[in-house]
Amino acid sequence: MKKKIIISAVFLTAFSVMMIICLSLLPSGKTEALSKYGSTGSEVTQIQKKLKNWGYYSGDIDGIFGTQTQNAVKLFQQKNGLTVDGIAGLQTLRAMGISTGSSGSGSNTVSSIPIKYGSRGNDVKTIQSKLKNWGYYAGAVDGVFGSGTKSAVSSFQKKNGLTADGIVGTQTLKALGLSTSGATSSGQNSTSSNDEYLLARIISAEARGEPYSGQVAVGAVVLNRVDHPSFPNTIAGVIYQKGAFTALDDGQFDQPIADSAYRAAREALAGSDPTGGCIYYYNPQTATNAWIRTLPITTRIGKHVFSLGK
Repeated sequence: MKKKIIISAVFLTAFSVMMIICLSLLPSGKTEALSKYGSTGSEVTQIQKKLKNWGYYSGDIDGIFGTQTQNAVKLFQQKNGLTVDGIAGLQTLRAMGISTGSSGSGSNTVSSIPIKYGSRGNDVKTIQSKLKNWGYYAGAVDGVFGSGTKSAVSSFQKKNGLTADGIVGTQTLKALGLSTSGATSSGQNSTSSNDEYLLARIISAEARGEPYSGQVAVGAVVLNRVDHPSFPNTIAGVIYQKGAFTALDDGQFDQPIADSAYRAAREALAGSDPTGGCIYYYNPQTATNAWIRTLPITTRIGKHVFSLGK
């Protein structure tokens, strides 16, 4: 009997040691990037800056996730239809426009081009996610470039005056607001060039014929939306948001870009904002949207009036 007890004890000890070893081999990283009460560091600083800019937080930018930061996060979540738990998890961070470092559809780069029918992987997910957000694609973001993805790419290309071949090459990638991660040291400039191109294009389409300051103002509104929690957090996302700009529906977006629009885009990207932070504008003589006419007018430049919203 005593011998059996000793053997059982040895077995249990060995089993416990094996379990500890196996657990130690499991990935220790978090499955979801998050910051919560008690967290400290640069991510908390980013969160506090965003919340302060949007009026949710009035405390110090100290990188310490305390009660004030927690309450501000809860208010932000409540206003944006998120789970109100005071924890800046993946969905909350994305809504704030803060990168979580995760790969896949949240990326603004692809590894290489062309990407076409039959391609698979995270690059395809990135493209599918963009097209789905803008209303061109209704399928699953599964990383498989099938007929549905090809059709969505072709529709996007037609809308943007590109060759509608269903292949994501250099020009289509640029219009999507994406760049290749395999770029050289000038990769950052490539991303900036994509942003400038898209911003100039929407400025030219929406404000062609407006005074130069009015063109800069339209560019500033786009950039203000990028920083606002109610809109997508990229220039491409804001521009292609379904129903956001009439120029994408009436053909103006497909017209040649005016030289002044490029200058205005560069000035807006450099920080110039004649609107003082506005996120809406419209032409009172032509606007048919009843809701937008209810917004308080902040300033008028050329034929457009600009508003900070309600």
